[in-house]
Amino acid sequence: MLSGWGKGISMPRKTLYQTVYQRLRYAILSGDFPLGSRLPPERKLAEEWSVSRNTIVHAYADLESEGLIYSRVGSGRYVQPLPPSALPPFSWRDRLSGVDNLSAPSLMTELNSMVGARAPLNFAFGEGGNHTRLKAKFAQGIDPLHILETSDADYLFPVQGHLELRKWIAEWMGCEQVASPAQVMITSGSQEALQMTTSILASPGDSIAVEMPTYFGALHLFQALGLHLIPIPVDGDGMRVDVLEGILSRTRPRFIYTVPTFHNPTGTILSMERRRQLLALSEKHGIPIVEDDAYRHLHFEQEPPPPLKALDRSGNVVYINTFSKVLFPGLRLGWVAANRPFMERLTRFKELSISTNTFVQHALWSYLQQGSFRTHLEEARRHYQRQADVMGRHLSNLVAKGVSYATPGGGFYYWVSLPEQVSPKELLQKAVQQNVVFATGDLFLPRETEQPYIRLCYSHETEDGIEQGMQILASLL
Repeated sequence: MLSGWGKGISMPRKTLYQTVYQRLRYAILSGDFPLGSRLPPERKLAEEWSVSRNTIVHAYADLESEGLIYSRVGSGRYVQPLPPSALPPFSWRDRLSGVDNLSAPSLMTELNSMVGARAPLNFAFGEGGNHTRLKAKFAQGIDPLHILETSDADYLFPVQGHLELRKWIAEWMGCEQVASPAQVMITSGSQEALQMTTSILASPGDSIAVEMPTYFGALHLFQALGLHLIPIPVDGDGMRVDVLEGILSRTRPRFIYTVPTFHNPTGTILSMERRRQLLALSEKHGIPIVEDDAYRHLHFEQEPPPPLKALDRSGNVVYINTFSKVLFPGLRLGWVAANRPFMERLTRFKELSISTNTFVQHALWSYLQQGSFRTHLEEARRHYQRQADVMGRHLSNLVAKGVSYATPGGGFYYWVSLPEQVSPKELLQKAVQQNVVFATGDLFLPRETEQPYIRLCYSHETEDGIEQGMQILASLL
């Protein structure tokens, strides 16, 4: 159940209790022990982990004082559940016709604390580097003066965005569920799309089901909006839908958030079987799914399964994507695609921010009309695969040292499990001193905790930069 940590514990005795406590704490926060589930009896867990029963007793006591677990006389200890809620199904579409307080919250701050005045070797930020932007040749053939003189780029679009661009997106998605540009809205990147979608579907105090670990931008957004997070663990086949099913028998989250394709941060792909199971649960309980699909088109050799939206037979999936990953991060253009009632509500919400950058939409449309986008996308896939291969070669040399990882089939990330005696935060501190940064795994959990993972992004640096940075990490390990 506690993947990546191993069965036995070989830490020095003075750190044994802390290791057990953090191991249990991580299992709870990541959803390996689901909310409301019964924890293993002290004696059984002590035998399984080869520690004394006293160590488990003390760890349980501290977790209980922290409010993560509770005792039930004669029954054992349980993970603290969410406050009880009514179980009868609710119609999420009823929220689309109600009147809510639509005041937008402040935007989440970017993760900049790890990057100082120097330009580090950056394995932390999930974005394409400058070299990818240059390869796209976005600026070639785009004449700003011509755009301004021959279009309405100097004025505001309707809030839904550039009509021809929305038609192109609907056709590119290839989903019969998104048959019209009326079902597509252009947004200022996928983060604005997620913020508006979340604000429509949930209110402060509501609960939502979230893969754990998860994209830290979404995590910070949900917390800023005052939502209770129900963690659903992730394994090699993506979200543990069986755990979600058990949770849905006890509580009703307002929506399910998932990055099913090249998941951030783990890089996993939700299997086809689990995609169907997830959609069946959504339909059974009347709960919408918010699908964040930013990495879909960045596969390497094998195409991933179709998006949840393409399999959606009930109109329950709200689909979010972005051009920022496939072109360059500063573009800040994404989109939402969903059923018409949701899009009508989204339009009213979007009117609060007036519009998305009109000129940039025209520039993107001009670029797409040149016909070079698909060629760029194929080259970007090959480019990112070469970068992934360079990083992977260095990681493979560290397996003998206790490092483990899965080779990604696309996207931007390696999710790396460190040797048990290595602290991710201490490793980061030493790496920063040598001008290398990466993301520690606790950034992707709702609370800070010790855990054995780091996320390495291979898309930002050049191949030479990856070589240099990985040599430094290898020497530290």
